[in-house]
Amino acid sequence: MAYYYVNERTQELNGPVELPVIPGMGVVLPGNAIELPEVLPPAESGHVWVWRDGAALQLIDLRNRPVYRKDNGNFFYWNELGPLPEYLTLKPRPSEYYVWGTDDWVLDVAAERAGKVAEADVERDNRLREVVIRVAPLQYAYELGEASNEQLTALQAWKRYTVKLAQIELQTDYPLTIDWPVAPAKTAVSPAA
Repeated sequence: MAYYYVNERTQELNGPVELPVIPGMGVVLPGNAIELPEVLPPAESGHVWVWRDGAALQLIDLRNRPVYRKDNGNFFYWNELGPLPEYLTLKPRPSEYYVWGTDDWVLDVAAERAGKVAEADVERDNRLREVVIRVAPLQYAYELGEASNEQLTALQAWKRYTVKLAQIELQTDYPLTIDWPVAPAKTAVSPAA
């Protein structure tokens, strides 16, 4: 005979354990213990023995592992024994542009392109805001006829940079790969004498 304790919450078997023999009564099983005809073999790797429906069986143990929802890729830590429900996977979602296919994450090319275009638009808008800040003083100096040659050169460089920013969509691998133009040096330019 072999005795095992049964975890009340998970039904996991712990043991075998030796129970004391009480004189005149023999072995008395506590309420959280079972008696099996023989010692269970070691559980397979990644599995544990549990007591379910009056029988000992092995279940996969995925507790304390991150699992991912197939509908949105969100993760949380799993805390139950047994196989994962159909709506979960152990495979992390590579990026927000992937959707669950038959048995793995599949890239949604249209969603990726739309997302990358949106990211590029935000980056370009941020760069164009800097252009406005840098160009305004140079443009004012030019309009007032007070621009030095240095200022005129800087103004032209910022204008060329702006044109290159406006043309990023013409790049071969846009929006997946963007060769961003380099902004002109931000040097202080002295006014015309």
